[in-house]
Amino acid sequence: MRQPFRKASVYIALLLIVEALIGLLIVVVTAIYHTILAAYLTDIESRLLYGYLFSIYIFGVQLMVTFLCSICMWNRLWMRRCTPNIRLLLTIWLFYSCVIITSGFATMWNLYRSVGVLENAAETSLTRGIDMYYTCPEWKLAWDSLQLHKECCGVHSYKDWMCAEWMPRPENNYSQSQAVLAPFACCKRSCENCFASQIPGPGSVDSSEGGHSRQPFPTLTVDSINTNGCLPIFSSALWRFLYILLALAALSLKFLILLCCFTKYIIQRQNVGDGCDNGGLTDNDGRPLVIVKYPCNVRCITIGEEDLASDMAPDINYCNCEQSLEDSCQHYEP
Repeated sequence: MRQPFRKASVYIALLLIVEALIGLLIVVVTAIYHTILAAYLTDIESRLLYGYLFSIYIFGVQLMVTFLCSICMWNRLWMRRCTPNIRLLLTIWLFYSCVIITSGFATMWNLYRSVGVLENAAETSLTRGIDMYYTCPEWKLAWDSLQLHKECCGVHSYKDWMCAEWMPRPENNYSQSQAVLAPFACCKRSCENCFASQIPGPGSVDSSEGGHSRQPFPTLTVDSINTNGCLPIFSSALWRFLYILLALAALSLKFLILLCCFTKYIIQRQNVGDGCDNGGLTDNDGRPLVIVKYPCNVRCITIGEEDLASDMAPDINYCNCEQSLEDSCQHYEP
């Protein structure tokens, strides 16, 4: 095919590469947030999350594979003559690309409708983790790591730890507004005296049992811990992930519209060039060329400019008749 403007093939290739890179970004962003969100869930809820994100992975892979293969397709099309089959191929390719982008938006709409389900699953998982904090070492490590890195405490707030059935109730001489029973992982990073109560002292020995047993959690203050819950952080991360996906899908749609415009313009220019418009076909020197169609039983000869300028050019007759003496021969004069 002819390039309707300078470096048309370069612009088409750049748009295809950008679309493939957007697909790669969608896969990478989904993998990163999949790891972040899975830290709040157990194995069962993680499978539920993977089920919702699997279609996002497929969408990104489809963008990469489709537009990387499209680069090879366009490179081969530039070397071929524009025929009705080529125009049909480009039309089908545009339709298939639009279907992929549409399915991506439908997948994101499904994820948007499932935000409430994922939030409820995370709430259930984290609440179960508080109940199993001492009986399941995996949950203890998960909660401590989550609260230290995300700087949160409890599901909705630090009070979730105090409401646990296994948690000892604070003594009467502590004020509820100041005394808090929570893991050390809830302590603020800027608190210097937060871990002072972790050192055994005279007040931590239970003399009635004759041992050095202590309460499972020391008494902390509200000012020394993170009071915000971990579930709001999960929700904000989930919404942030959804907004990033929506922005990437919008970018892919924008570049697809540019590809559609370029493709339609190229097809239109090919249609003009294949007709009787001399401006569509030119030789190496920029002179217009004329396409002459002739029957299959007529041989073609090449006449140079010097022959056209000469008055002594001989008349050439060609005969393509059956070898019969009584039949007359029809002559074709150029």
